[in-house]
Parts: sequence; C-alpha cells; structure tokens
Amino acid sequence: MCLFIQIVSQVALLSGQPDKLKTKNFTQLPIMLADKSAVKIQGAYRNHQARLRLKKRAAWQIHEKLEYSSEQTEAKLRDIFEKLLRASNSLAPSVSKLLQKARLPVEEKELLRLTNPDSIPVEASYYGPRIEGPITRQTFVNLIEAFQYGEILHEKYVCQILHQARAILKTLPNYNPIDLSHLHHIYIIGDLHGQLADLLHIFNENGLPGIDNPYVFNGDFVDRGRNSVEVFLLILVALIIYPSSVFLNRGNHEDIMLSSYFGFQDEVNNKYRRQKTPLLDLFKDVFSWLPIYSSVHAKKSKLMIVHGGISSRVDLQRIKSLTRNRYISIEVPPKSKSGDQRLTPDEDNEYRQMQDLLWSDPDPHNRQGCRNNDDRNIGCFFGPDITEQFLNEYNYSILIRSHQVKERGYEFTHDHKVLTVFSASNYCGGSNWGAVIRWDYNEQEPLLIQYKIEHVEMGKLNFNKEVTLFEDPAYQSLVEKIMTNKSLLQKEFERADRYQTNHLSLTVWSKIMTNVLHIDLPWLILRSKLVQEDTQGILYNTMFDGYILNNTRFQMSNPGIMEDLYMWKDMLIRLFNLIDYDHSGFISRNEFSDVVKLILYDEYGTGDINEAYIEELISAMDLDKNGRIDINEFLGKIWI
Repeated sequence: MCLFIQIVSQVALLSGQPDKLKTKNFTQLPIMLADKSAVKIQGAYRNHQARLRLKKRAAWQIHEKLEYSSEQTEAKLRDIFEKLLRASNSLAPSVSKLLQKARLPVEEKELLRLTNPDSIPVEASYYGPRIEGPITRQTFVNLIEAFQYGEILHEKYVCQILHQARAILKTLPNYNPIDLSHLHHIYIIGDLHGQLADLLHIFNENGLPGIDNPYVFNGDFVDRGRNSVEVFLLILVALIIYPSSVFLNRGNHEDIMLSSYFGFQDEVNNKYRRQKTPLLDLFKDVFSWLPIYSSVHAKKSKLMIVHGGISSRVDLQRIKSLTRNRYISIEVPPKSKSGDQRLTPDEDNEYRQMQDLLWSDPDPHNRQGCRNNDDRNIGCFFGPDITEQFLNEYNYSILIRSHQVKERGYEFTHDHKVLTVFSASNYCGGSNWGAVIRWDYNEQEPLLIQYKIEHVEMGKLNFNKEVTLFEDPAYQSLVEKIMTNKSLLQKEFERADRYQTNHLSLTVWSKIMTNVLHIDLPWLILRSKLVQEDTQGILYNTMFDGYILNNTRFQMSNPGIMEDLYMWKDMLIRLFNLIDYDHSGFISRNEFSDVVKLILYDEYGTGDINEAYIEELISAMDLDKNGRIDINEFLGKIWI
C-alpha cells in the first residue's frame, strides 16, 4: 500500500498538480484493488518515462546530426574553389587575386607593419583594461575580471598579445611533447567555441594555468559563441606566461575560411571596426602556427591528444616534419610548391592527413577500416581496428580528441581506447554537459569532471516543457533543411506514389527523407512533428504546409530561384566572405556573378542555366538595386 501511495504521489507531481491527489482517499481501498491500481500506475509511469527518454533521445539525435550539417558543404567548397582557380583567367581580376590570396600565408613584413602595437594609438575615451609593461599573471587576472564584465580589449593590446604568442608558437615543433614526470598532472580541455563562461568556470574550479597546474587546450577556441576573441586571448596570455605548462592544439575552426561563416569574423568586425582587416590577417596567421597535436607521457600511460582523429594514412613522422603554417586553411588546399595550381600526389596526401587529424570522427557504427565522413564530407570515419593499429604503431595507450558535442560532455568509444571531451556546456542552445579531463602522472585512467553553466533546472520542468526547450533550435534547423530540399523531396515522393494517392507508407517516406536530406534520423518518431498521417499512411504534401520560401517581394519569373538560393546558402556565404576581403559587407554584382555562374554550371550543366536566370538571381540579391550585394541582409529577410 505504501508503494502504491508513493507512486500516486509521483504521478501527481509529474502532472504539476500534487495537491489535487490526497493519499487519504486511497487508504480505504481494498488491498487487491489497490495492488491492481498500483500495477497500472507503475506501468503508466514507466511508459511515461520511456516516452520521455525516447523523445529526448530523438531530439538529441537531431541536435547532434544537424550540428554539423552545414559543414557538409566542405567537399563542394573545395571542388568549386579549385574550379575557380582553374578558371581564374575568365574571372574578374579582383576575384582571381583574392582567391589566390586566400590560400597563401600572410606576407610577414606587411603584417608586422599593419599590426604593430607601437603604431596603434589608444584614444582618451578608452576606459577598458590596459597592458602596461610585460604580460604577467596579474595581467591575466585583470583581463579575466574585465572580460567577465563584458569589457572589450583595445586593438593595440590585442595585437600585443597576438604578436607575443605568435613569437612563441613559431618556435614550437608541430606537436607538443609533454612529460608528466615533471608536471605531475594535466587538464585537457575540449571545444570551447567562444563560450567564456565555461572557460572561467574551468579556471575557477580547477585553478588558473601555472607552472604547477598545466593545461592542454584541444582546439576550437572560436566560432559560434559570443566571446571567441576573449576566449582565445586568455588562452594565449596563459601560453605567454607559462609556455612550458600551457599547450595549444589547432582545431578545425582555427581556420579563417571556416570562421568567416561560423561567427568569429563577424565578432572581430563588430568589436574592431577600424582594425578589422589587419586583425583578421593576424588571427589567420596565428591560427596557422598552432601545433597539430600533443603527446603526453605519464608513468603508466602515453596519450595522444588531437582535435579530430586519425586515419589509416596518418604518418606522424610526416606530420612532425611538414611546414604547418603553409596550411592557412584546411578547407582549401595550399598552393603547390611546384607553382602549379594543383597539388602533387605527395602534397595531396599530406593535405589529406591534415584534414584527417582536424576533422575525423570515430565511426558511429563501429565499422572496421576508414571511410569517407558522410556527416561532414571532409576527413574520415575511423574504425576500432584503425585505432588499435595506430596506438600499437606509436606506442600510445589512448587517443583523446574533441570535435563532437556529447550529451554528457565526454564519451568513450573503441573499447575505451578513444575518449572524446567537449567543454562547451549547453552548446548552441542545447542541454549538454561540458567536461574536462584531468590525468595524473601515476594514474592509468582519467578523472572526468562534468559541469553545466547557467543551465535551466530541468527537473523542475514538466514533461512537455522539458522536451520543447531542448528540441526547438534543432527542429528549426531541420525544417529549414527540409524546405531547401522541397523540390527534390516532392519529386521523390511523387515518384514513389505510383497510383497518385497522395500517401506513402511510413517506411518509404522515412527512406526518402534519409536519402534526400543525407541525415539518418529516427523519422518514424519525428513524423508527428513534421507531417500528417491517416489510416492509409503519410500525407506527404502536408509536410510543406505552413512553411514557404518567400519570393513575393522579388517578382521572379522562375520559382526555383529561391530554392536554389537556399540550397546554396552556405556556399554563397563562404564565397561571398572570401571575395569580400576588406570585410565591408558588400561586393559588386559582377564579382558575385562570376562565382554564382560557376556554382550553378557545376551543379546543373551549362545547358540548363541561361544568362537570364543568372541575372534574375543576382538581381534578387541586390535588394536596393545599387549595384552592390549584401548577402547577409538578403538571407536574413527571405526566410519566414
């Protein structure tokens, strides 16, 4: 009876109305009836919990899959970049010049001239933090306090930090050798992505970096968060003060091409309008000097720490000897040393190894070998056999990597031989934990430390609110992806609906969704959020009800233009930012027309795209008809 009353109380609490169920109303029931009722309520409660777990898991899968869906443009971006380079003679001279500049290191003499801290005056109106004299631990503490209160460091001092850190980074090898017999322990930090609160929490709970408190920061310091500049500057200041106990690995987002799309470039533009172009060049150069991985020796273990992962072609001897600052971007290949546009086979192999180290993931299905990373279209999926072979070949005990958001902040895979750590909690509006690894010299296993910063107290929310809170950002991204592929989906739905019933079976509908969107999600669970159904099956056309690509303001003759713009949105933004080298926010119609033609010709073939179509598309982007294109304004206004 007590068990029954306890369960009733739990169900009442879950309903949000505990006062309406009084336990005394049930104490007079016959024992047999009470037992039967208890069993029913227990079953209902278990079903409720199972549904909750199922819905949360489905929502998490969406969040996890869509988190990197925009990165699927990488392969096409590289192909189009190479195509643009090959067609450079037919492009506008300004476009051709900028394409070449994107793959080349910054010219050092010019960089030093434009970003020399001594030549940058500090205005009398500036009341933010200052750096007078050498950078010390007190400087570090002062900056933490200033950044905590939202203050922005003057560009003079930003350049001072970047140049001092750059001088140190240039002296380092391509990897960080770390001996714990001297350092005793080390903290390993995963992706931070500009989330300053997470970094400050880590320092507060685990101590500031110091000679006796070493840290490895495993890449992805920037993008997506609001304080990428401050996060990266604090880490660089720690490096300047303690170069023998603070270690940095490059992440895939320490790439000026990637950060032009995912937020870092915009952040620099907004915070440093007067110095934005030389500052971005300086950041770009510092990124290219970051070491590629760390090798940690403990008493009983040897750890390899790298941002992405490994592959069957990764040769650490080759990685140790390559010229790392040659790889200004991992998205686009460097210029061949031979002077040709294309890399030699040997150079291409080296370039692919860099991609694998910064972009790869453990195979989600635990398959053997290496295969193309379909989720990202760059790097690879590596299986447990690849991990085993790699660790044996280089005498490592475990591979520690980051690169993927994890619900608990960390995840073991490949028989506990691969450990993923992700340190940005509640990432991109999600509800994941952040985690930090501590590894002590005498230990064979890591200490895993989890946390959440400014999280909503999920236990105090009712069932519906809990799921909605988690899944809204993910569903918004999913709906946008569906609408950008509307024509392709409709074509496949109609082809499968041979008798024109406007219905499809659940299995056929979900298979088409996976094949067209290239995202393997639990569509059967998600269908109630996306589409209507009746006894005959899925009413597939209802999936597009209530969502439109708004083209009424443009009066276009070709209705497919809007879908093309959305289909190529990520690509257009990145190429726009590439051409907009002075970060003005505008480029000429002629410059952008060159790029758009090559994109669409590559996709559809020259026979399907005529000049009138190109002109109408470009005209749609030129909102105020002034001959200049502001792509961000355009893309910000057409989705409703």
